[in-house]
Amino acid sequence: MIEKLILKTLFLSALLITANPAFSELTRDQITDKSQPVWRDFTINLVHQVTIDIPFGGLNRLLCLFNKTEYRKWANLQSDADTPAYAYLTNIDERACGLNMRDEPAVVRATQLNPDALVRVEYWNATNAGALTSLTQDIHVIEEATAANPVGIMTIDQQLYNQNDQKMLLRQHSESSRVDDSTIQYQSSLYLDQFVINQSTPQGQSEEYYATNLYFEEGDAGYGTIVNKVFNPVPTGSELYPAGIPHIAGATNIAFSADYIRYERYLDLYIAGNFVQSKLLIESACVSRSVSWSYVPNFGYGVYTADGDRNAETFSAEFTNANNDVVQVQVAGFSVNPPVACRSLLDGSVVAAEPCSGQAAATTVPAFDVPDLTTVVGASGPEYIVRVLKPRKVYSQVDTSFCEGLVVRDTLPTPSHLFFEGNNIITAVPAAGAVLVNDFASDPDLDPFYAGKVYSPIEDSDADGVQNYADMFPEDGTKSADLDYDGVPDESDVSDDRVKFDNLNFDYPDAIEYITPSMYQGE
Repeated sequence: MIEKLILKTLFLSALLITANPAFSELTRDQITDKSQPVWRDFTINLVHQVTIDIPFGGLNRLLCLFNKTEYRKWANLQSDADTPAYAYLTNIDERACGLNMRDEPAVVRATQLNPDALVRVEYWNATNAGALTSLTQDIHVIEEATAANPVGIMTIDQQLYNQNDQKMLLRQHSESSRVDDSTIQYQSSLYLDQFVINQSTPQGQSEEYYATNLYFEEGDAGYGTIVNKVFNPVPTGSELYPAGIPHIAGATNIAFSADYIRYERYLDLYIAGNFVQSKLLIESACVSRSVSWSYVPNFGYGVYTADGDRNAETFSAEFTNANNDVVQVQVAGFSVNPPVACRSLLDGSVVAAEPCSGQAAATTVPAFDVPDLTTVVGASGPEYIVRVLKPRKVYSQVDTSFCEGLVVRDTLPTPSHLFFEGNNIITAVPAAGAVLVNDFASDPDLDPFYAGKVYSPIEDSDADGVQNYADMFPEDGTKSADLDYDGVPDESDVSDDRVKFDNLNFDYPDAIEYITPSMYQGE
């Protein structure tokens, strides 16, 4: 995330407890209907210092995913100009990249017109209309990320949408370009529906927007500005993204080296469209780019009933932890509320049992985490499953002397919502054959769809005349194609369940963004 962006992987650990037998009856595996929320709700790693993570963490997750698709291996594989570049099925462990959108394979298409041309990699995370949400990515690579240039020279687009409601949930566009031999400019825009952060929040109720303008210099150092806006019409009386007056907005100016980030964060606060705070400096700190600790916020959990649906009730509950202690928590709908404590931003240690009044470099957060897949028991007896969906990483806040020499500059101009225009992703998923990349080949139990199997692309495993890369059923010689990925071969399939999304639903060319006082105002 905030660490160096050299295609490294980030590991999301799922902690399991040894439960008391009385509390161990209900498990997610017992809910066989995989369409239930307990199976479908997705996991994403968050960062406590969210604003400064926007340009680093989001890019790092994308680069991690593209790296794991092994696109270098398959781009321009064919030397015959009459054979089109093909899409292939890849089953990668997205959790290693800080997110887990679905538990089934994705389709990747990597194309290159000639050895000197840029590489285009497209990634479709959901393949048919049975998917509630679909994640699609498109990257144009001119120069890959390296130690000297950690953002590469590339254009990246990403979108997450609910195809049933035709609702955009997340949209990101970024561009990196060379200013001179030693400086790279990185610009990005990110739109986010709050549903992505908390699946119990209705879609379209609250929205966020972030815009970035950074300059990377030699040695993975640089400076820049990140703008943030939160749209919530209930307290503001305004519209949503992009033309509404944001409820909360601001700008964060940063200066960074390979090891640390120094930042100053400014806030603009509105209620019913009126200023409450304007250009208020609310935070100035130095954080490490590599040292961190973590916690799960209250909204970072998912609490599910015995049928796998999202819980909507409020009650007291308990579970047995790894030390065989019975622990009390409060459940409020989808959230879990353990006791809070004042914890150090340096290492997460408890500074005080009460909220952090008067404590420097500390934050009030839950005193402990409820481990993933814990079974909790309500006061009246029913059991519930708790999933950890949004763990939060905290990059260690250190003494400002560690950031000596890092100079935070004035606010820079950042992209507007028009940065998205003309960059819509192709949502129609191309036909693909057998899985060519499978992260779970060494652990088939984690792969319910292909049992860890992976196939050689230019072999014909079932001798039906169709090579594996184009054969959706590589071990069945009687069938080979499944254009809509529903498991029914095209020869006997009368449906067309391919993912469809109308990008025009997210075009706002006539909107005028509201510029708040903390943002760049021009000359």
